[in-house]
Parts: sequence; structure tokens; C-alpha cells
Amino acid sequence: MITATPQSVAAGSGTYVAGVGLADGLRSLGHQVVLVTPTAPPGMLGFTAHRFRFNRSLTPDSVAGADLVVGFDMDGYRLAGRTPTPFAAYIHGQLADEARFERGPVALSMRLQALAERASVLRADRVLTVSDHARHRIADLYGRPLAEIHIVPPALHVARWADAIGAARQAVADQPPTVLCVCRLYPRKDVASLVHAAAAVCEEIPSARFQIVGDGPDRARLHRLIRRLGLGGVVELRGQVTFEELVACYAACDVFCLPSRQEGFGIVFLEAMAAGKPIVACRGTGADELIRSGEVGLLVPQRDPAALAAALLELLRDPERRRRLGLAGPPTARRFAPEPIARRMLAAVGAEPEGEDT
Repeated sequence: MITATPQSVAAGSGTYVAGVGLADGLRSLGHQVVLVTPTAPPGMLGFTAHRFRFNRSLTPDSVAGADLVVGFDMDGYRLAGRTPTPFAAYIHGQLADEARFERGPVALSMRLQALAERASVLRADRVLTVSDHARHRIADLYGRPLAEIHIVPPALHVARWADAIGAARQAVADQPPTVLCVCRLYPRKDVASLVHAAAAVCEEIPSARFQIVGDGPDRARLHRLIRRLGLGGVVELRGQVTFEELVACYAACDVFCLPSRQEGFGIVFLEAMAAGKPIVACRGTGADELIRSGEVGLLVPQRDPAALAAALLELLRDPERRRRLGLAGPPTARRFAPEPIARRMLAAVGAEPEGEDT
């Protein structure tokens, strides 16, 4: 498995979590997994230069003896189609799609990485991605026929996550109604719409509070927006937190909300489901397939703070509905445990038949 994604939750986000889950699932089925990652941290030129430098260092010898090479996103693009070992491009973020929502240096870096990702997709023996929405975006943006792109959702250590949530829930004290958002702070996550919705929610429920966990290039803009709307005591930008703190945030919240405009899948939605929390998200992304409005949460139009506020108010005012939606989350999340996802990946690359549990 080749990835330049930073090997931590804070820096590597959902791609790191999914990679760990898949590797552990494959190991639990008796396969040997070797992770090929950069040996040095990014230098002064930043992550994009670091990522290309890492990929230029890869040769067929880097994967000698493997039965299958899995390149995450753009990584391994120089090996795709150029080694006797079968190569699978596993696309999580669709860099060309993400770049449409970004600005300045971030957008430029993503477009450069998208060129390499496109090369990987077109040369790979197999192409995997995380949802049907992502599958269609890859076909449209990179030109690989839709029928040649296979869906393998991300894996999450659901049982481990649920145990941690259960332990944290015992320490939760009485608190005001709380909405939690967890993401890297990029414009495409549209946390600004959630901040505007928070102002409307607090007009109806003055005690409501909003916690935003994560960091990124949009943090300064969000901080200014919170201050301009007078929401300093209502919306808290928590920044990066430890795993224990993150679990405590999930355990204590009443509703999870991420109004992202671009999402291939959204592993944080799986985390919220495993925590038994109802979800509010936006239509038109990969989250649609996971949430399905009314089953584990509510879906609203993109860039519509009024609709977002209405959905949040609907759940905050209705404890019984929150409970019903929350109870539906863990059984859904368990379908994405590491072993069944590993079986699904093996079936997608033709390594073994897909089991009934997938």
C-alpha cells in the first residue's frame, strides 16, 4: 500500500483512518500488508513538493515481491501500468473535484496533484473508489470508463470506536444542546454555512452551542465570521484535538453536522453513526448514499444556512427522533468494519469471491 498521506488522524484525516482500517482488515484475513510511505517529513516547500519527491523515489524494486500494489489517490502513479505487479489506484478524495472549491496556492497544489492522480487512474489495472458518487466524478474528470471503476468504501474500526464512545459517555455531564462538526477546515467543507446556521438556531434555542474540531486554511476566515456575527460564546473552533478529546466530543454532542459541498464519502459520518448520533449533511455528495435522509440523519440543500438551521432545530427540539436516528447508526456503521471492507476490496481486484457479509 503506497501513500504519502501523513500517518496520523490530525494530519492524514479520513484517508489515514481508512488506510489503517483496510490494512488491519487484510491482515485479519491472513494477508501480509507492507506500507510504503515517505521516510522524511515535508520540507520548506510544503506537502505537494514532498509528495512528488516521494513518488519520484519509487521504483519497481519498491514493491518487489508484492502480489498487489494499492496506490492511495495519486500515490504510486509512476508505477501504475509500468510494473509486472498488478496496480490498483484507490481514489478517496478525487483531487480534481476538490480543487474546484479551493482558492490560491491550495487550489494550485491540488490541480498539480490531480494531474498525477489522473495518470494513475488511466494506467492502473484496477480503479477503486469509495462511493458511487465518487465513481461518477472520476469517470467524468479523468476519463476512465465507469464500468471499470469499482466501489470499496472506507473501513473504520467500528467496534473499537464504539467501545471508546461508550467509555466516554459515562463521563458526560449535563450540558447545553450541542452540535458537533469534525473536518479539515477547507472552503469545500462549507463550515461557514454552519456558522450562519448557528446564528439562526440560537435565536430559537439561546442555550445551543456549536463545536468545530479540526484545522486548515479556512480557520482564519471562520474566526472572523464568528466574531462578526457575535457568536464568540456560541461557536467554538477547537482546532486539533487528541483522540480521547475527539471521542469525548462525539459522546457529548446531540447532533453531528458537516455541510460539505464536496465529499467522496465522509468517514466522519461513519464515526458519528458508530457514536449513535443523528446527522445533518448536504445533498449532492457521496454522503447521500451513506446517510439517506430520514434513516440516520437529514439531508438539506448545499449552501443553504436557513435549511441547515431548520434541520438542526428539528432534531434539537425532538429528543425522541434524535434517539431513533441515533440507534440506527451503529448497525449501519458495522457494515464498514475492517474485515468485510477488506473482503470487498479483494473481490474488486479479483483476488477472491466477495463474501455474504459485504
